[in-house]
Amino acid sequence: MKAALVIGSGQIGSEIAAQLIASGTDVRIATRSGGGSSITSAGAANAHAPSETSSTTGMTTVSTPTHLKADASDRAQLTEAAAGVEAIFACAHAPYDSRIWEQILPRLDAAILDTAAEIGIPVVFPESVYAFAGLHTPITETSPFAPVEDKGHIRQQLIEARDAHSATGASVIAGDLLGRTAEKWSSVVRMCITEPISAGRRAMVPARTDVPHGITVIADHAAAMIRVAEDLKGVPAGTHQLRIAPASNPTLAEIADFTADTLGQKHKRPLSVPRWATRAIGAFERSFYELNQLAPIWYEPCVITPGDLAAEVGTTDWRAGVTQMLRAETPEIPAQQPR
Repeated sequence: MKAALVIGSGQIGSEIAAQLIASGTDVRIATRSGGGSSITSAGAANAHAPSETSSTTGMTTVSTPTHLKADASDRAQLTEAAAGVEAIFACAHAPYDSRIWEQILPRLDAAILDTAAEIGIPVVFPESVYAFAGLHTPITETSPFAPVEDKGHIRQQLIEARDAHSATGASVIAGDLLGRTAEKWSSVVRMCITEPISAGRRAMVPARTDVPHGITVIADHAAAMIRVAEDLKGVPAGTHQLRIAPASNPTLAEIADFTADTLGQKHKRPLSVPRWATRAIGAFERSFYELNQLAPIWYEPCVITPGDLAAEVGTTDWRAGVTQMLRAETPEIPAQQPR
């Protein structure tokens, strides 16, 4: 791929940009602010892309992407930003509030899809398991929709709109994210497990900690999205694929124990916050209200069965993702990358 447009520079968009640049792709990153910095990755944290490491700093430094100021819901701005690229990676999002999602996301998706269709290039979206939260069986690429609350219904509507659009695209489902670019306000594992344990506190999770929970390392999600974009070249216009990124299904207690081991701390059983408590807090705090509505994926097993992408791009051991997250805060932790 010679050139690509990445919309958004959060935990997923920044990793996609790093991998694309490391493979020699000319990358443009479109954000509302237009700001940004050079993309770097620490050592072997990114196992999916070649790069050059500085012998003096120990940091892997890759070329700087072009940062563009553009509103992705504005078709004219987006068309200008996407001129000459071969694929769009649509990683922009909105605050964790279903009311805001309903206002922003359908309009944002529509503008991106229209632009991709007009230019004749594929667009790839990251996707969550929210539209499948009510399933009592493992989530696969052929699972039926089973939303249980407003965010899940919105996700279903977005996927269905992509499927019906004339643009060529794909939605790549991932589990809860962890890895070197994980943001604590959007990675439950980081916010509720690794950061508290790093600070010497007990992990406290609004979930059962003894049931399998779908996890995806961000580098794998990014690699899967890039691979799908390549696969979409030459397919008939209007094709939409629903794919699943590499995933594993540890319990949250296993993640807490591994975190403690990596930090040289004693195991402390993580506290499981009961659903009634998150419901009560949700009366005053919107993020807890939204979280409580998704109780099935937190208080019941939420198992993800990866598709062919796991074999095509590889699956990073979730332990390596935890280590990457910990090293982002504590660089002296050994950079072991089990696979």
